[in-house]
Amino acid sequence: MEDLAVQRVCGTSTFLANGFGMGAWSVQIASVQAANGLSDFMIGVTLLVFAVAALGAMQISGKAAARYPVNYLCAGIGVAFALALTALGFVVGIASLIVALAVFGTAHGALDVAMNARASMLENRAQRPLMSSFHAAWSVGGAVGAGLAGILAAHGCGPVVVLPATAVIALPALLLALGGHQTAKPISTSAPAETTASTQRLRTILLPLLCAIAFLALFTEGALANWSSIYLKGALAGVSGGFAVGYVAFSVGMSIGRLGGDPIVARYGRRRVGVAGATLAAIGLAVVLARPGLASALICFTLVGIGMSNVVPITFGSAGRVARSEAAGISRAASAGYAGFVIGPPLIGGLAGLVTLPVALTTLVAATALIATFGTFAYLPTERL
Repeated sequence: MEDLAVQRVCGTSTFLANGFGMGAWSVQIASVQAANGLSDFMIGVTLLVFAVAALGAMQISGKAAARYPVNYLCAGIGVAFALALTALGFVVGIASLIVALAVFGTAHGALDVAMNARASMLENRAQRPLMSSFHAAWSVGGAVGAGLAGILAAHGCGPVVVLPATAVIALPALLLALGGHQTAKPISTSAPAETTASTQRLRTILLPLLCAIAFLALFTEGALANWSSIYLKGALAGVSGGFAVGYVAFSVGMSIGRLGGDPIVARYGRRRVGVAGATLAAIGLAVVLARPGLASALICFTLVGIGMSNVVPITFGSAGRVARSEAAGISRAASAGYAGFVIGPPLIGGLAGLVTLPVALTTLVAATALIATFGTFAYLPTERL
């Protein structure tokens, strides 16, 4: 059996490279829009194509990861991800952009499930929390990718340079996924029939709850990514640049929480960390919506980031334990989560049009409170069912 440390490095490299590529792409969206003369509505349509393609690929990738060695799967999809990212730099017109984003979304969605399934397998083999460290690598990769893309753009480089360069840099890390042979293993059914039946009933209840948590968690993250700055721009109108404080503080809190998440989860357990984190996020959101200010925004959004940082890793890891295989559980949870991430921003926008943005954002307080409630029942101890 290969050393666990080697397998962790090979798995982490995929998270790092995927985050790196997605970070660079997020910074280049506006440049691609300008280069192709697209309206906000049309770029929104193309991004919806990306999201739909990713959701579809997650279903297929989950089944593939349950059948084939996931290290080969991650490496193969990783190469497709790099090629699709490169192609986005050369699109000309709306038609080619839609095709390129459909391919890119497919590669990203498939890779997301495969790499999380691999992380869940490693966590199960190690019999200790590891998922937060993998997600921390994704966050770090995203920050570095966005930073590099921003620097290159500031020096006059357009998507035709930035995106292929990003893909070339990410490719070695994506190919490193080949190390560490891993195949998903189904849940053992060697237990007595009565125990197996009761366990199966419990799994039937828990997996939908975990999918609901994933939906609510990424619903919250997507909404904050798109609306926190807009909310603070109105709430802190007299503070120059204050609108940027919210999401920066949230991102810093998220990174800090994930980097230290595994030992905390190992010490206090998934249920305590997940429920306490969601509760902290609900309180932080409630305070900053009730009493907006520069100090409250900085403190509260940092606390929201710390609180939410381990919810998705804990949820994905738990889903990998209660399903028939790690890959099947990850596929269900990731699909639900990504749906929440896509639905969150437009839903908040629609509600803001009916009421006000601060009132619309109170749905995030409700969402995080529901995560804490569901997590009380859905998060299990470290051991597998």
